[in-house]
Order: sequence, then C-alpha cells, then structure tokens
Amino acid sequence: MTKDASMDPISLGFMLSLQAAGMVVDWFGKNEQIRLGKMGQKIEQAGINSNIAQARLESEDASLQAMKALRMNLGTQAAMNAARGISNASGSAIFSRNDSLSNFNADERMRKINLAHNEASLKAGGLISNLHEKTYENRTWNEFRNNIINKIPTDPSSYKEMAKSFGLTKVGS
Repeated sequence: MTKDASMDPISLGFMLSLQAAGMVVDWFGKNEQIRLGKMGQKIEQAGINSNIAQARLESEDASLQAMKALRMNLGTQAAMNAARGISNASGSAIFSRNDSLSNFNADERMRKINLAHNEASLKAGGLISNLHEKTYENRTWNEFRNNIINKIPTDPSSYKEMAKSFGLTKVGS
C-alpha cells in the first residue's frame, strides 16, 4: 500500500472505536446533565408549592385575626349600647353592627383576591421554570446530536487525516 492509499482496516477500526467511545461518554454526560437539571427543577417546584402553602396559611391567619377583631368590636358595641341603655335592636346599633360586618366582608374578599393572585403568580413561576428546564433538555440533546453528526466523517480521506492527528502509523512502516 502506498502512503496515499486509504488507511489500513485495523487503524480505521481503531479510529471508529475511539469515536464510538467518545460518543458513549458524551451520551452519559448529557444524561447526567439532564438528570441533575430535572432534580433541580423538582426542588424548585417543591419550593413553589411550599410558598403557596405558606401564602394560604398567612391568609387563613389574617382571616382568623380579623374575625377575632370583629367579635371584639361587636362585643364592645353591644356593651356600650347596654351601658347607654340602647337596645341592640335599635337603628343605630344595627347600623354600627352592619357597618362592622360589611367592612369585615370587604376585607375578607380582598384577602381572597390577594391570595388568588399570589397563588397564580407562584404557579406561573413554576410553569416558567418547567419551560426553562424543557428548553435546557432540548438544547442539551441538540448539542449531543450535532456533536455526533459532526464527528462522523463522510469522506474516506478524512479517516487518513484522522490517523495523522492521533499519531497513528501503518503497521510495518
């Protein structure tokens, strides 16, 4: 065989096996990147779920505290009316009680609206995080695919050049 002839089969086989080994190692590396990314996304989702639960508890606590304040207010009004000798069934007593109840109900509606907004914001953050994770996975696998495609030479003379770059020589030379 002359120096310009194509590589001998042993060198070609060795070069292809090196390429295959590199591809397998790259595949394992990409799999590990994806696994760690998914794990991070699950941790982030758990944090979002925790924040949603905390927002619900804070809203429920605010409602409870407002209910206690309403009861104290209504009790104080009833005691003041009794001390003044005003019947709780009179117009001004009913007006005060209804005003207090109306304020409590309006505040409760606002708490529910705020809670719904907070939950929606946190859930939207979770969806965006999930989209980022899927984008990362797609980009990682696209890089892997492109690396594989770019590593496979289609021109036989490129195998000869590859052998030179690895310092391989023909047996018996």
